[in-house]
This record gives sequence, structure tokens and C-alpha cells, in this order.
Amino acid sequence: MKKINKDLSILLGIIVLLLLSSSCDKYLSVQSNDGLVIPKSLDDLQKLLDNSLKMNRGIGSMGEISADEYFLDQSVLEMQTDKDKLNYTWRNDLYNFSNDWSAGYGPVYICNLVLERLDKIERTPLNAGDYDRIKGTALFGKSNQYLSLLWNYAKAFRSSTAASDLGIVLRNSSDMNEKSKRSSVSECYDSVIKGLHRASELLPLKGTHVMRPSKGAAYAVLARTYLSMAKYDSAYYYADKMLQINSDLMDFNNPAEVGLSGANPFLRYNKEIIVYYEQTANGTPLIRIAQMDTVLYNSFEENDLRKQAYFKSGVNGYMAFKGNYAMASSAWETVSPFGGVAIDEMYLIRAECMARAGKLWEAQADLNKLLAKRYKSGSFVPYQLTGAKDVLDLVLKERRKELIFRGLRWIDIKRLNLEGANIEQRRFLDGKEYILEPNSNRYALPLPDDIIRLTGMEQNPL
Repeated sequence: MKKINKDLSILLGIIVLLLLSSSCDKYLSVQSNDGLVIPKSLDDLQKLLDNSLKMNRGIGSMGEISADEYFLDQSVLEMQTDKDKLNYTWRNDLYNFSNDWSAGYGPVYICNLVLERLDKIERTPLNAGDYDRIKGTALFGKSNQYLSLLWNYAKAFRSSTAASDLGIVLRNSSDMNEKSKRSSVSECYDSVIKGLHRASELLPLKGTHVMRPSKGAAYAVLARTYLSMAKYDSAYYYADKMLQINSDLMDFNNPAEVGLSGANPFLRYNKEIIVYYEQTANGTPLIRIAQMDTVLYNSFEENDLRKQAYFKSGVNGYMAFKGNYAMASSAWETVSPFGGVAIDEMYLIRAECMARAGKLWEAQADLNKLLAKRYKSGSFVPYQLTGAKDVLDLVLKERRKELIFRGLRWIDIKRLNLEGANIEQRRFLDGKEYILEPNSNRYALPLPDDIIRLTGMEQNPL
């Protein structure tokens, strides 16, 4: 066991050095005593958190490529790696670094390091604003990564089993020798919520840039956290608090805001983005070649401008996706799908929660406001449904259409199946059909094999 712990410490140390090396070189400069320069000032700590390559690109994508928004036909699959084929058919049980797990815990390490160093700096009236913002940013970043990891690597929250279901590892320090053990799903969600609540108390109302979190961002992630737990009163409360800060939507009729015919229809930091993150590169290759689910594509009406903004001609006569909020800033840059939080999602969360509470007109008012900005001017007819189930079904349908490849569909399938949605996924490869049944253990993705071997943690049941 000592050898395992030593090997783990070495491995994690190497990973952390790689994580921090690109734009934080000055913190890794070797001193005369062969030690590392430790970040000591508030400015040092802010720079660690502003390293967007490490802090803003770790949202899990493996759940997204496991979900039902796309398919790959045999001719496309034949050109993919064995690893991608296994991921596509929910069979990748033995995989190693690098992966979504390592990408998620990199930012967690940085946040823990910042919080530890911050405790050694005195908070004064002169530095209070910077001090609180840095602490809030670290708490937010850690909680946001935990939520992403939970959605991919744990079962959906079920109150009757959450105390015993396997969650993720809650790391409370930057100490590489801290033993890794999995907490329960209940403990993990409690940690996420506690961190976000504290962050919301410390962060400014609006951030100086969407790469930095704000009070509104903390409210937004609290809203999606509670939604994934089926705690709809709380989800409504925080989505509403966020929309009180900013409720502006892009108008898809305005070419200055959305270039419908362009290869990249959306500005990288468009007006709807609350906080900017990208998904990991692990699932990006499959998403780039994805052939869109035909039922999903055909659900868009002709006057719905999302049909032009989201889709382009793809392989073998099928449609491909182009509606990424994470647009490349140059022809040489490769970006992954958007993994942050945007205002349209808040409208949809608030609408769903109101529909579930029986507030049908209010729910449709939110939905109508959103869709009026998505349809060709003058063509949208506001919904006026009277049945509770009809309104909820409509909101969920529009949620799926609006939030394609945002890193949300996997957890949506998981939470909705717990409520009886009975969403069954089917995929084909080499003449064989693979089925992912509702509430299957496979909805908690397997942890990397090297992590299981090094730590001795329990693997997710298959």
C-alpha cells in the first residue's frame, strides 16, 4: 500500500506540474534550494485562477457523447478509433489518463491550492474586495467541477438511495498524499451546494469577464444543481434570482448577434453567456463528426431560426451541428463544445419548475419570450396550452432543442428516467445493436482504470 500511495503521489505530482506549467511558469521556477516558488500574494492567486486553459476547459464531455442527440452510421464509425467505438457503445470500461476525471480534478487542485494560500494572507479593509472575489472564485470553480464530475460518474440523485450511492472524491486540500475515497452522492451534492452558496456571498454581482464567475453565475449553477436533484422549488428560486440580474436574450433575427448562415453563428462571448466554460477535448472528436438525430432535427419548424443557426449539411446526407457558443477566435484554434451557463438555460429551468408547480401561464410566458427571439420575426404564435402535462412536455421538448451539446442531455436523461420518462437509447456497430436501458448502471460512467488500481477505490457497478 505504501508503494501504491507513493506511486500515486508521483503520478498526481506530474499531472499537476503539467496542468500548471503553461501560463504559470513563474510559480514553478526552481529556487536555489530546489524548492518551488509558492504563490503568496493575492495577485499571484488571481493569476492562477485566471489560467483559462486549465480552469475553464475541464467540463466533462463523455456524458455528452453517451447521450442521444446524435448518431454515427457504420461508414463513419469505421474510420474511428477503437476507443471512440467503445465510448460510442457504452463499453469503455478500461481506459487511462488523460480523461474527464483527470481534467476535472486539475481545476479542483488549483482551487484547493488557492484556498490554502489565501488562509495565510490577512484580509484587511484595503484588500477585502480582492480577497473575497478570489475566495469566491475558488469555491465556485471547485463546486462547478464537482457537479460536472457527479453528473458523469455518479447515478442521478435519488433521495431514497443518495446516502449510499457512490459519488466522487471530495478533495479538501492540495496534499498529494491525501487518500482518495469516494463520498456518497448525498455528501457530494451537499458539498456542491455549500460551496456555491458561500461563493454567492463573496462574488461580485457581475464579473469583469465571463471567464470569471459572478454572483449570478453561482445562482445559475445552483439552479441547475437543484434541477438535477429534482428539487424544483429551489431550482426555480435560483434561476429567478439569476434572471433578476440579467435576462437579456439574443435575437436570432439580428445579424449583429447571430450570423445564421455563417460557419460560427455565435460570438464567442455572446450576451447570453453567464459564465464561460468549454467541455473537455475527450469527446470532441465524436461531436465534430456527429450526425444529428433525425427526429430531433425534424422537430424544428421552418420558421424556427435555430434550424439555420444550429445545423449544417453533414456526412451522408445527414445534418451536423454548428451552433456552438464556444467559437474559435482564429482559424488555427480548436475549441470544444460550450460547457458554461447561459441565460436561455435559466429561462428553461424557471419554465420547467413553474410547469411542475402548476403555474402554466407563467411557464408559457417564459417559453414564449424565449421562442419569440428564436423564430422569424412575426411568425411565432405564443403557446396557450391549458393541460399541465402538455405544458411540461412542451418545456422539456424545447429544452432539448435549445441546449444541444451543452453538456446537459446526459443528466437530463438520468433525472427524467427516474421520473418515468423511459428514455431508451439504441446504437449500432458492426451489425450489432447496443441498448442502454433506462436507469442502467451504465449511466454512471466507469472511473479510469488507472485511478481504480492506484487508489483501491470501488469502481462503478456495470
